[in-house]
Amino acid sequence: MSARKYLGRKPLLLSYQQRMLKAISEHKYSIFMYARQTGKSFAVALWAVLRALEKSNHLVAIISPTERQSKELMEKVKRHVEFLKVVGAEYGEKFFEDAKISVLEVKFPNGSRIVGLPANPDGVRGLTGDVVLEEAAFFQDGFKVYQAIFPSITRSKDYKLVVISTPKGKLNLFYHLWTSSENNDLWYREKLTIYDAVAEGLDVDVEVLKKGIPSDEMWRSEYLCEFVDEAEAFIPYELIQFCEAEDVREKDIRKLQGEIFIGVDIGRRHDYTAIAIVEKLGDVLYLRNMEILKQVPFSEQFAILRHLAGYARKMAIDETGIGMQLAEELTRLYGELKIIPVYFTAKAKEEMATRLKTKFQDRLIRIYPDPDLREDLHSVRKVVTEAGNIRLESVSDDGHADRFWALALAVHASSGEERKIFVPPCFVSPRREGLTYGLNQLV
Repeated sequence: MSARKYLGRKPLLLSYQQRMLKAISEHKYSIFMYARQTGKSFAVALWAVLRALEKSNHLVAIISPTERQSKELMEKVKRHVEFLKVVGAEYGEKFFEDAKISVLEVKFPNGSRIVGLPANPDGVRGLTGDVVLEEAAFFQDGFKVYQAIFPSITRSKDYKLVVISTPKGKLNLFYHLWTSSENNDLWYREKLTIYDAVAEGLDVDVEVLKKGIPSDEMWRSEYLCEFVDEAEAFIPYELIQFCEAEDVREKDIRKLQGEIFIGVDIGRRHDYTAIAIVEKLGDVLYLRNMEILKQVPFSEQFAILRHLAGYARKMAIDETGIGMQLAEELTRLYGELKIIPVYFTAKAKEEMATRLKTKFQDRLIRIYPDPDLREDLHSVRKVVTEAGNIRLESVSDDGHADRFWALALAVHASSGEERKIFVPPCFVSPRREGLTYGLNQLV
């Protein structure tokens, strides 16, 4: 069966997807910076299937940031194979009926294979064939992966390297490849924003889509294909991504076996509260869940926090503003050894944020992959005022980065440091010299 019969079905591919397949076929190196939800993975999965059809005893390796993402892309590969079975039957061809399909591999009767692999330098070393780097901006060890696979690509002039991704800052492999391929005749480069895709037939209401994006920075990066500068980010994407791991999330707090620490940030702008539940195993903190309470009445928030506090060794809670009453009631129930009220002064925020960043730098924290969590963690900026003071600000839409501060509070609760309670300066009674009132103390 010819590829032309497959591609000729108009509902299947949009014009820019057809252009992608044509460019890959004509160039040894190609790189595509496509916006989210434009069907880039669908198109490259189709190219992999057609490539396996055209060449015998050939390998197409698709490398994704994680094993979960590898499985998701291989599902697209399998859907193309299943579709080809139906189309092939119409033309009396049975090539695809004997294809052997497993979770991360498809084997064809002509000896060709398509494999899905997570971006692990050791796991991809020694490959011989075509290589697709899917969502390359999100590889944890991108440069090491590239170093491991590049010799395999150059082994034959017929092997191809395909790089596709949405951008994510400037401290990653994708940014390096995109910028270094500019004005380089060896590479084919193409950028496609969400507006470009809609102009070429993508059925998406851009204005509705934009309303659902939590920050302007995320919109610019993932849909307008801009490399947002990482210089001002307090915790850059690279650090966040290094500490992301699959199978970290556990929503049932009763299943946790280690010490549990909870941070509670009381939302004051958009009426939602963020609750970070962290489990400590050895020296590593695992973010098991981030509960978001949107427009939940005060009494219900208190009931939820009272329940969770029963499982926690310590709970740090933002007592600024309306959080004060929650902190007081929980302290009354559980005592000061368990409940840690934190008043959000500039100094307190800087200390907590620095402690959180240090955990990421030392890789002593693990979080689950989640776009909203990632953007909140990345949204905080360290700003120096004209007076020379340090201030932490958020570029998120609500200006607060609730998930960031909830996690910072949970890390603060786990630090084991004693809390200082500041009281008025001590003074000496004029009548009884030597008798001191209001002594400073540590609790």
